Amino acid sequence: MTSVPSVVITAATSPGAGTASCPICQSAIGADEGVLTCPECRQVHHRECWVEVGGCGTYGCKHAPSPDDEKRADVAPHAAWGDTKKCPACKENIKAIALRCRYCGTDFATVDPLSVQDLHDQAEIVAAQRAMRMTVSVLFVLSLIGCLAPLMLIIDLAWVLPNRRPLAKAGPFYVVLGYSSIVVSAVYSVLMLGFFLFSGS
Repeated sequence: MTSVPSVVITAATSPGAGTASCPICQSAIGADEGVLTCPECRQVHHRECWVEVGGCGTYGCKHAPSPDDEKRADVAPHAAWGDTKKCPACKENIKAIALRCRYCGTDFATVDPLSVQDLHDQAEIVAAQRAMRMTVSVLFVLSLIGCLAPLMLIIDLAWVLPNRRPLAKAGPFYVVLGYSSIVVSAVYSVLMLGFFLFSGS
């Protein structure tokens, strides 16, 4: 018999293990099942049932979980390894904690179950962020072309500043790239203006 905090672990062949019923799940305890015996009331439990509720299932026993423990258990996330959810794309059952469907390869932004509409909204967000990254990259490249600097400065200011928040969601690299395109265009524009002023004098 091996001791752990507040619990006595008994062998499955111990007296009463094969004939008793678990007070938590109300089912018979098989001779080949792991059991725990409450050190206070000596009631035999399934080991999994004891762990799930956090203590003895006998009413009034001092090893029974307190009401505060039961409230915390009610709000705890139910995402055990045995739980499953349905993939909204291919309808196959996958693990509840999966962030990618192993059947169709669809990625999920959260472990929470998603509907088809949720998946569609997620795809639209990803597509919008991809378009945002592509746009700011093109603006930066065009800003490097000196002769386009005055025009690109206007375009950069008109696009980057109103899209500050969406650009932030695309990542810090693209935020820097967006503002860099403004700075580069401004520098080239000033250089071009200085060149024309000095060349005309």
